[in-house]
Amino acid sequence: MSRKFYSILFATIGVAGCQTDSTSERIRQALESFQLEEGMRIELVVSEPLVIDPVAFAFDEDRRLYVVEDRGYPDPAEGGNPTTLGRIALLEDSDGDGQYDQRRDFADGLTYPNGILPWKGGVFVTCAPHIYYFQDTDGDGVADVKKVVLTGFNDTKTSQIRMSHPTLGPDGWIYVTGGLNGGQVTSPAHPDRSPVTYTAADGRFHPETLEFQVTGGKSQFGLSIDPYGRRFGTSNRHPVMQIIMEPWYLQRNPDLLFNETVENVSPVEAEAVVYPISKAVTTADYIPKLIGRSHAGTFTAASGLVVFYGTGLTPAHRGNIFICESAQNLVQRQVVREHGSSFRSEIAEPNREFLASTDEWFRPVFAQHGPEGGLYIADMYRKVIDHPSYVPEEMRNKLDFESGKTDGRIYRVIHEDYESSDRDTVGNVGSRASVSQLARALSSADEWKQATAFRLLLEKRPEGAIDLLKAIALRGDLPESRSRAFWLLRLFGGLDMETWKRLFTDSVSAVREQVVQVSASDCRQHPELIPVLLEAADDESPRVRYLAALALGEVTSPEAVAALARIAAKDGADKWTRAAVLSGIATRTPAFLETFSARQRVDTAAFAAVMQDLGRLLGHGGTVAESRVFFQRLVSNSRSEEWQVSAMLGLAEGLGGTLYSIGGPAGRSDLDRFIRNIKGVAVGPETSHRLRLRAIALLGFTSYQQSYEVLQNLLGAQFPPDVQLESVAAISRLQDPRGATLLTEKDKWPAYSPNVKPAVVSALVSNSSFVPALFSAIENGTVRAAEIPSTDRVRLMKSENAAIQQKADELFGELEGGDRMTVYQEYRGILENKADAKAGAAAFQTHCGVCHSYAGKGGQVGPDLTGVKNQPSDALLLHILVPNYEVYPTYQSIVVRTKDGGTFSGWVVSETDNGLTLRTAFGTDQAILRSNIESLTNSGLSLMPDGLEQTMTKEDLANLIAYLKEGGPNP
Repeated sequence: MSRKFYSILFATIGVAGCQTDSTSERIRQALESFQLEEGMRIELVVSEPLVIDPVAFAFDEDRRLYVVEDRGYPDPAEGGNPTTLGRIALLEDSDGDGQYDQRRDFADGLTYPNGILPWKGGVFVTCAPHIYYFQDTDGDGVADVKKVVLTGFNDTKTSQIRMSHPTLGPDGWIYVTGGLNGGQVTSPAHPDRSPVTYTAADGRFHPETLEFQVTGGKSQFGLSIDPYGRRFGTSNRHPVMQIIMEPWYLQRNPDLLFNETVENVSPVEAEAVVYPISKAVTTADYIPKLIGRSHAGTFTAASGLVVFYGTGLTPAHRGNIFICESAQNLVQRQVVREHGSSFRSEIAEPNREFLASTDEWFRPVFAQHGPEGGLYIADMYRKVIDHPSYVPEEMRNKLDFESGKTDGRIYRVIHEDYESSDRDTVGNVGSRASVSQLARALSSADEWKQATAFRLLLEKRPEGAIDLLKAIALRGDLPESRSRAFWLLRLFGGLDMETWKRLFTDSVSAVREQVVQVSASDCRQHPELIPVLLEAADDESPRVRYLAALALGEVTSPEAVAALARIAAKDGADKWTRAAVLSGIATRTPAFLETFSARQRVDTAAFAAVMQDLGRLLGHGGTVAESRVFFQRLVSNSRSEEWQVSAMLGLAEGLGGTLYSIGGPAGRSDLDRFIRNIKGVAVGPETSHRLRLRAIALLGFTSYQQSYEVLQNLLGAQFPPDVQLESVAAISRLQDPRGATLLTEKDKWPAYSPNVKPAVVSALVSNSSFVPALFSAIENGTVRAAEIPSTDRVRLMKSENAAIQQKADELFGELEGGDRMTVYQEYRGILENKADAKAGAAAFQTHCGVCHSYAGKGGQVGPDLTGVKNQPSDALLLHILVPNYEVYPTYQSIVVRTKDGGTFSGWVVSETDNGLTLRTAFGTDQAILRSNIESLTNSGLSLMPDGLEQTMTKEDLANLIAYLKEGGPNP
């Protein structure tokens, strides 16, 4: 930014009389601290004292600016009464110079407001446990209508983790993030409705009926819907997530073992790199529970993302996603590209951010479109942005959570050559705009104007709009405009079949996506759509085919089954398309199986993946007769191709029995031959890796006597770790006590690699029939008690089996006794010793690399430790010695017992109404149907073991910490 621009800017501020000299100087320094992408400039829109602690904002149609001020943040760290300092400010630019100079307190007395959306002359405001509607009806700039429209959103966690971001979708619903929280949602205006109960998920409500529904997604503080209705969310360590699957589709098929709704579009966690230019130290650097979650140099506080379609930057920026990273004082731009049924994004300029600051108080938390096509950014401007609840109590007094509570700014970023004369003049969205002006504005290239026109037309539903909207839908220059016009026509009941069918062939696939998506719910009322919907199954776009699969699940004709089979044959390797197809065949699985099986197998991976899932479906929901017909078909062939192995594995997983119990007495000789073939495939030198793993998994459904020799061989170090892990899993699945003896043989135990041993331990403690062999191995010295993680030790010591409990007390009592904090205090002295980081690398490989990765090497069971060098040494020591001091819920150990006799432990990766997925000690994901869960126990303990100091010397421990702080490269 030029010095000339600064002088003009501050002359304007001075005229407004809103700044003291000291404040103006601080803002000047803040502006000079920015490093912008080349060709951009940043302008101050408003600052303190006119705005304080902004966390969200919205412009109404008259360009008035509503700002959500979360002045009470952070709320009390450990309970206490919430403050009521939150406000909604209403700002106006009296002279049209782009800087806001007048303020009214539109609404106050709020606890921790965090989101806002204009609607019908007022605003919806999210402030858990409520969603409010505020409106000024007498024109004094202060809300006189104040009502709670929805309530019951959980507010028991900190204000950082709450429902937020009301965002209008093209379907006329307002979407909100769950904030990693849930609730029991009701509407005071409709007391007759039952509460909508849900856990951590996103949701939506209708602005007129106030109906609330649970949707897909698990977003924290960030939600953006692009002009084509594609929804993106964010959470701290996951910058860009697409909500790709809605739960109501998965609920169509209760036997479908799939419960995911979100796809990570961007790199996540340790791979989600940022390039700060400040020296900010985040509170995460002090948190022992986050020792394994790389932070510095990666996203730690991703929030307020926006899919940008404004005109104030450049054409290359349209469709990009901007993400705020308040902890490290920057805003990142990511370029988005189609990737199958979803998208992939990556940083626009490696090693450089779109916007970064050397000012450690710059705290961007929210980004949005606004007038003049710019990217608007809310800067909460705080010395410390994180919440004290996530800092160990002993560290809190080192951080200043108060400074900055009287500050706040909103900026606008535009192209450096942008002039006021470049303002978009297509149509008008002011409160007095006519229908024709609004319709023309719907064709504006500027996203703020186009989206505002959409909202106003939706609010007013004006007579005479239908013909105007049809013209835009069919002949509009911009695909975004055509898409929005289509949705409005549909919402107004003005969508005739000719228009509908013509839009099925729109030249832009994103428009066709919307048409197909709407047809999913409308084809039953309009069967004439079915022929064109069938054609969409062969669309050139994977996204259109994916949505066609969801839509065709509502069509009952045989032609729909054939179309679904075509989609599965082409795209079946993609898990989302596969789930979309299978979600719609609940009552017609056999028919689909016959149609799909008859297709030419062009894509081997797709065919095998679909057949495996079909096997599961038949196992879960088919009749015994259907399963046995399918079974006999698989074993009657003299060969064992990949699709057969996959299908049989799916069937076995679905039914949960042995292959002999599945097949019944008939066809025994065919099954014997099939199993011999499978064993040959498992060890065959020409077998592909993918097929080998499936064959090994299938051996877990035979018998120990049949398969132990092959599995014993596959445990050898000559096989890759994942082959060994699959073999351990198969042995565990067989549940024969001889398997435990095999796993703990004296020549095998010391030969297990760091990747394999934890899986063996998990198998031994998860099966009650295996535990005696484990105890014997500990008593005879083959296995050391300290090699069994604390979580498993405690679990055995609390066993309902008295004999197991007593023996576990004898073997593990000393390890589990005593105060772990006393151990920590005792060991703090080692931090004063001189340590050897190189020697610490060996200690890491021996003691930590089993589960954790560091600098790209190690296991994938636990969190990646890359970047922990930014944590204080005493915090590292605390987490190592007292892993249960603070446990992030994600990594708490869950134990699930299933009705078919299985026991699984790990941490929850995802969950839906149908089931949940655990990340197990094998480093793999285990999906479990809720209908098959007998019990679920959350230990509340970390997956990381206590007692590590008993396997290391103090010197080793000091060296390990030195390595973690210095031994790896910068993230």
